[in-house]
Amino acid sequence: MLIKKLYERAFNSFNQAKSLDVSKELVEQAFLIRCVEEKFLELFSEGKLSGTVHTCIGQELTGIALCQNLGDSDWVTSNHRCHGHFISKTGDWKPLIDELLGLSTGVSKGIGSSQHLYRNGFISNGTQGSLLPVASGLALKSKLDNKNSIAVSFIGEGTLGEGVVYEAMNLSALYEVGHIVVCENNYYSQSTPQSNNLSGDIKLRAEAFSFKYFEASTWDFEELLSVSAKAVEYARSNSKPVFLKIDTYRLRAHSKGDDDRAIEEVDSFINIDLIDYWIKSKAYSPVFEKVKTMVDTYVEEALTKKDILPYTSYGHDKLPRECSVRLQDINNSKDLLVTALRNAYKELLIKKEAMFIGEDIADPYGGAFKVTKGFTEARPTQVLSTPISEAGLVGLALGFDVAGRRAIAEIMFGDFIVNALDQLINNASKFYHMYGQQFDCRLILRAAMGGGRGYGPTHSQSLEKLVVGIDNVAVVAVTSLSDPSDLIDSVEKLNCPVVIIENKVDYAARLFQGGSDFELAKIGGGLGTIKLIPHKAKATVLIVAYGRIARLIADNYEYIFSKSDVVFELVCPQLLHPFPLSHISKSLNRLSKIVIVEESTERYGWADGIASLIVQNYSRKTVRTVSSDPFPIPSYIELEKENLVSLDDIITAIKKMDD
Repeated sequence: MLIKKLYERAFNSFNQAKSLDVSKELVEQAFLIRCVEEKFLELFSEGKLSGTVHTCIGQELTGIALCQNLGDSDWVTSNHRCHGHFISKTGDWKPLIDELLGLSTGVSKGIGSSQHLYRNGFISNGTQGSLLPVASGLALKSKLDNKNSIAVSFIGEGTLGEGVVYEAMNLSALYEVGHIVVCENNYYSQSTPQSNNLSGDIKLRAEAFSFKYFEASTWDFEELLSVSAKAVEYARSNSKPVFLKIDTYRLRAHSKGDDDRAIEEVDSFINIDLIDYWIKSKAYSPVFEKVKTMVDTYVEEALTKKDILPYTSYGHDKLPRECSVRLQDINNSKDLLVTALRNAYKELLIKKEAMFIGEDIADPYGGAFKVTKGFTEARPTQVLSTPISEAGLVGLALGFDVAGRRAIAEIMFGDFIVNALDQLINNASKFYHMYGQQFDCRLILRAAMGGGRGYGPTHSQSLEKLVVGIDNVAVVAVTSLSDPSDLIDSVEKLNCPVVIIENKVDYAARLFQGGSDFELAKIGGGLGTIKLIPHKAKATVLIVAYGRIARLIADNYEYIFSKSDVVFELVCPQLLHPFPLSHISKSLNRLSKIVIVEESTERYGWADGIASLIVQNYSRKTVRTVSSDPFPIPSYIELEKENLVSLDDIITAIKKMDD
């Protein structure tokens, strides 16, 4: 029924539009997109392209109508069906062809292919809706910089099923930014009719977030041009978000050939396609032939190119893999860790003009653990207290990062980092590589992890195992064994995304003051590993632990010795990934028994990874790991103590080294 009604409206609009004169420049642009898309399908059928391609054939006019109103400083974010938007915004159709042919002269050096493009204010990704909060951030940065730029985000109506869409819409409306969400409503989500996938009214969804609503269709091109111009003008002049629904119809398969729609239905829409009508008309057919010849000629030339990016140029990352082994003393103040951490971050706020973004981080509250208390008073425009919206706020921070502004996002409880993993994995970690190494993503993501405070199953977990294995993402852990200022300073200098693990219990600890029976030092500078080495006796066991657990062991050194009768050396890495094995190489050369301790649950976590790294690089080592039990953490404090890794667990593991 929906398709029948759509066809009736489209048929009437098409018949009215046929008699109108359209600018040859716009028609030529439509022909260019159509010819490029048809050529991609042809090349795929001939086996000359790999992967997949999602063409916008039938929908070309949406990108043209919007992008002709945009300037160089405006941004466009797009999705898997992005070629028409890309050509409309940038005009760079030749590098687009090179990209899909896998050439280093492509938009993303042949790495991103069809869905992952970045150039001149244009960025696209294949994960549905993931770039909407990034666009919110891009638009907000423009507003804070007093620029008159806007961001336009293209989505299909199927993407309205993604929760991050509404997080982004809420953020854009809340901060009153010039963000236009363009919904290309083609009535199908891949092959599923809209009636099976979408409940309610699209207009009401937009208006629920106070978006100014416009609608048009690709069959009435004159109205589409007019409405698009009004939408852009409204967003730009009022610095407010806009939702533009454009009814359209995809004339080819979702990707290369996956199409379950009735052939008769598709043919009926082909018969009322404006671009096809222009191709056959006397007025415009010579223009089409010129464009088609131009595209065909270039593709023939491109197919002879051998410009493939060498894997040696591609196969590297931005992680801090080369670490200093310089040894230095530790001289801690008597501040609480939370105070020292606040001071360290405030340096970034003031000296680096960093944006701090997170839930309830503004004054007077200053965050759940008070790390950002006083920041609003110091720099009110640099502290953004967001709604409960983990994916949205991380995407917002990424928008600032893409636009060149340092941004630090806070996850109030580390448990909720799972809600932001799409932003971390499919955006932040991949931006550098999939866009042809054109820019570094430098997002900093803070997360308060760990139990011990009776917060229960969803507010007490240590989820490091979910982030330590993400490619091109560094993971560091703060510890009260050392003032965190040089760690945070070093993190700020990295050219990769960084997750900072902060422990809830450790916040309240005073910085470690050392002891008379051991030496406390750091190897490797800001990202260094802290070492606790006994003075009077020779260690026989090496314990590797980080964060609060390392502090727990240091505070109870004599107790552990009295119960185990074992002298041990403790190392506390601050850089969890990539793990600086060189920092403990001297210890590993002297000691054959190693205990690795973490608060996260057992198996497939950080401790197992370090154990594997040690046994692969050092022979004749006995390694044990100690972790918390693999069950949800109970709220009742006595049960929580039994669940979490304890001193007794560590002592038992040390004793077993002699079994």
